[in-house]
Amino acid sequence: MARRPRKPLTARTADKLDLYQRSVQSPDVDVALMDRLHKRLVGHPPRLLREDFCGTAQICCEFVTLHRENRSLGVDLDQATLDWGRKRNLQALTPSQQERVTLVRDNVLAVTRPRADLTCAMNFSYSVFKARPEMLAYMKTARKGLKKNGILLMDLFGGPSAQEEEQETTRKGGFKYIWDQAHFDPVTHHILCRIHFEFKDGTRMRNAFTYDWRLWTLPELQELMVEAGFHNVHVLWEGTDSETGEGNSVYRRRLRGEADHAWICYVVGQA
Repeated sequence: MARRPRKPLTARTADKLDLYQRSVQSPDVDVALMDRLHKRLVGHPPRLLREDFCGTAQICCEFVTLHRENRSLGVDLDQATLDWGRKRNLQALTPSQQERVTLVRDNVLAVTRPRADLTCAMNFSYSVFKARPEMLAYMKTARKGLKKNGILLMDLFGGPSAQEEEQETTRKGGFKYIWDQAHFDPVTHHILCRIHFEFKDGTRMRNAFTYDWRLWTLPELQELMVEAGFHNVHVLWEGTDSETGEGNSVYRRRLRGEADHAWICYVVGQA
């Protein structure tokens, strides 16, 4: 029997969490990087991954598919988003894989057990901590929740464009993803970002997500990691495709980066 064609997405029918996953996240790429990183720095694959600010827990779910011994812990404050992740992402796993995923509604500052091999804070989610004492407290908690030599991995965006009030539109399958840097304060580095979606019928889902953040810098995060007790603190910098001049999604340890207009990198520390 022929499969029914999908109905066109509209602002009324679309699910914003589904759109977010399709626009922002690449859990297979993230988990593969984490696995390689832990092997290189610790000497063996990670078996327990903790995803802070996990949202729909895509990374948690992807991680347990890599190996039958892999377990994951997701921590987030939003119960509705966790429930959506359970229904949509966990239910797509096998029963055995589902048993190895634990999702907890709690503050990331309050959870330190079980100790993980690797903890990740992705999609700049930790930027909700706007003051230095708050960020330091988070890193200290993350360190307590890691095994000896365990890894904390955080992504970060920057470059001159990160401080501009502008919108960037990307075409996706059946819709447009709009990243809106609505306001930036150069004195405090507070930044207000929003995500909008636009559909082929002309309808828009405005302010689907709003982020009231501090735009942290690479020196700040590295210095805070060291102060929190991490060692081997370093940066994984994205390479550049020689043909397109764009990022090539290959990240290597670097002491210096390029003054690109926009960049994304990872900050790494070991407990």
